[in-house]
Amino acid sequence: MSVRASRWLLFLVLALAMPVPMWGPFGAFVPAVRYAILFAAGLAVAWAEGTAGPVPGILLLFGAHALVAAGLAGLVAWGGGRALAPLAPRTRGFVVGGACAALLLLALLVDLYRTPFGRAPANNLLGILS
Repeated sequence: MSVRASRWLLFLVLALAMPVPMWGPFGAFVPAVRYAILFAAGLAVAWAEGTAGPVPGILLLFGAHALVAAGLAGLVAWGGGRALAPLAPRTRGFVVGGACAALLLLALLVDLYRTPFGRAPANNLLGILS
Protein backbone atom coordinates (compact mmCIF):
# COMPACT_ATOMS: atom_id res chain seq x y z
CA MET A 1 0.00 0.00 0.00
CA SER A 2 1.37 3.40 -0.93
CA VAL A 3 1.71 6.20 1.59
CA ARG A 4 -0.95 8.21 -0.27
CA ALA A 5 -3.41 5.30 -0.22
CA SER A 6 -2.77 4.71 3.47
CA ARG A 7 -3.45 8.39 4.22
CA TRP A 8 -6.71 8.34 2.26
CA LEU A 9 -7.91 5.13 3.89
CA LEU A 10 -7.06 6.46 7.33
CA PHE A 11 -8.82 9.74 6.54
CA LEU A 12 -12.00 8.00 5.36
CA VAL A 13 -12.20 5.74 8.39
CA LEU A 14 -11.38 8.56 10.80
CA ALA A 15 -13.99 10.87 9.22
CA LEU A 16 -16.51 8.06 9.58
CA ALA A 17 -15.64 6.93 13.10
CA MET A 18 -13.44 9.39 15.07
CA PRO A 19 -15.55 11.21 17.68
CA VAL A 20 -15.13 15.00 17.64
CA PRO A 21 -16.73 17.32 20.23
CA MET A 22 -19.27 19.97 19.26
CA TRP A 23 -18.77 23.53 20.49
CA GLY A 24 -21.46 25.17 22.52
CA PRO A 25 -24.08 23.91 24.92
CA PHE A 26 -24.92 20.77 22.95
CA GLY A 27 -22.48 18.28 24.46
CA ALA A 28 -22.28 16.26 21.25
CA PHE A 29 -19.33 13.99 20.55
CA VAL A 30 -19.79 12.58 17.04
CA PRO A 31 -17.74 11.89 13.86
CA ALA A 32 -17.27 14.32 10.97
CA VAL A 33 -19.76 12.43 8.81
CA ARG A 34 -22.55 13.14 11.31
CA TYR A 35 -21.85 16.88 11.11
CA ALA A 36 -21.91 16.65 7.31
CA ILE A 37 -25.27 14.84 7.47
CA LEU A 38 -26.68 17.53 9.75
CA PHE A 39 -25.35 20.22 7.38
CA ALA A 40 -27.02 18.48 4.43
CA ALA A 41 -30.29 18.32 6.38
CA GLY A 42 -29.98 22.04 7.12
CA LEU A 43 -29.42 22.71 3.41
CA ALA A 44 -32.57 20.76 2.61
CA VAL A 45 -34.53 22.86 5.10
CA ALA A 46 -33.06 26.05 3.64
CA TRP A 47 -33.94 24.95 0.12
CA ALA A 48 -37.51 23.99 1.04
CA GLU A 49 -38.35 26.71 3.58
CA GLY A 50 -35.95 29.54 2.85
CA THR A 51 -33.17 31.01 4.93
CA ALA A 52 -35.15 33.12 7.36
CA GLY A 53 -34.75 32.90 11.12
CA PRO A 54 -32.16 30.57 12.61
CA VAL A 55 -31.48 28.55 9.44
CA PRO A 56 -28.31 30.45 8.36
CA GLY A 57 -26.85 30.12 11.86
CA ILE A 58 -27.61 26.41 11.93
CA LEU A 59 -26.03 25.96 8.50
CA LEU A 60 -22.94 27.86 9.64
CA LEU A 61 -22.73 25.82 12.86
CA PHE A 62 -22.97 22.43 11.18
CA GLY A 63 -20.84 23.43 8.17
CA ALA A 64 -18.04 24.76 10.38
CA HIS A 65 -18.15 21.64 12.52
CA ALA A 66 -18.04 19.39 9.45
CA LEU A 67 -15.02 21.26 8.06
CA VAL A 68 -13.11 21.34 11.35
CA ALA A 69 -13.85 17.67 12.11
CA ALA A 70 -12.79 16.64 8.59
CA GLY A 71 -9.67 18.76 8.99
CA LEU A 72 -8.82 17.00 12.25
CA ALA A 73 -9.35 13.62 10.60
CA GLY A 74 -7.09 14.72 7.75
CA LEU A 75 -4.42 15.93 10.16
CA VAL A 76 -4.44 12.64 12.09
CA ALA A 77 -4.38 10.66 8.82
CA TRP A 78 -1.48 12.74 7.53
CA GLY A 79 0.45 12.14 10.74
CA GLY A 80 -0.32 8.44 10.64
CA GLY A 81 0.76 8.18 7.01
CA ARG A 82 3.97 10.06 7.77
CA ALA A 83 4.72 7.79 10.73
CA LEU A 84 4.12 4.67 8.62
CA ALA A 85 6.08 5.90 5.58
CA PRO A 86 9.35 4.11 6.51
CA LEU A 87 7.61 0.72 6.60
CA ALA A 88 7.53 -1.61 3.62
CA PRO A 89 4.37 -1.23 1.51
CA ARG A 90 3.06 -4.68 2.44
CA THR A 91 3.66 -4.09 6.16
CA ARG A 92 2.11 -0.62 5.90
CA GLY A 93 -0.98 -2.16 4.32
CA PHE A 94 -1.37 -4.66 7.16
CA VAL A 95 -0.89 -1.99 9.83
CA VAL A 96 -3.33 0.46 8.20
CA GLY A 97 -5.88 -2.26 7.48
CA GLY A 98 -5.68 -3.55 11.05
CA ALA A 99 -5.96 -0.06 12.53
CA CYS A 100 -8.95 0.79 10.35
CA ALA A 101 -10.67 -2.51 11.12
CA ALA A 102 -10.07 -2.06 14.85
CA LEU A 103 -11.42 1.50 14.82
CA LEU A 104 -14.53 0.50 12.88
CA LEU A 105 -15.12 -2.52 15.10
CA LEU A 106 -14.78 -0.35 18.21
CA ALA A 107 -17.18 2.23 16.73
CA LEU A 108 -19.73 -0.47 15.94
CA LEU A 109 -19.57 -2.35 19.25
CA VAL A 110 -19.09 0.40 21.86
CA ASP A 111 -21.31 3.40 22.58
CA LEU A 112 -18.62 6.00 21.83
CA TYR A 113 -20.83 8.81 20.64
CA ARG A 114 -22.97 11.37 22.49
CA THR A 115 -25.57 13.45 20.71
CA PRO A 116 -28.53 15.62 21.68
CA PHE A 117 -29.87 15.19 18.11
CA GLY A 118 -30.88 11.52 18.21
CA ARG A 119 -33.06 8.91 19.82
CA ALA A 120 -30.51 7.97 22.47
CA PRO A 121 -27.95 10.19 24.23
CA ALA A 122 -25.20 7.54 23.75
CA ASN A 123 -24.93 5.27 20.76
CA ASN A 124 -22.60 3.33 18.49
CA LEU A 125 -21.75 4.15 14.85
CA LEU A 126 -24.87 2.54 13.37
CA GLY A 127 -27.12 4.39 15.79
CA ILE A 128 -25.47 7.75 15.21
CA LEU A 129 -25.70 7.54 11.42
CA SER A 130 -29.25 6.21 11.23
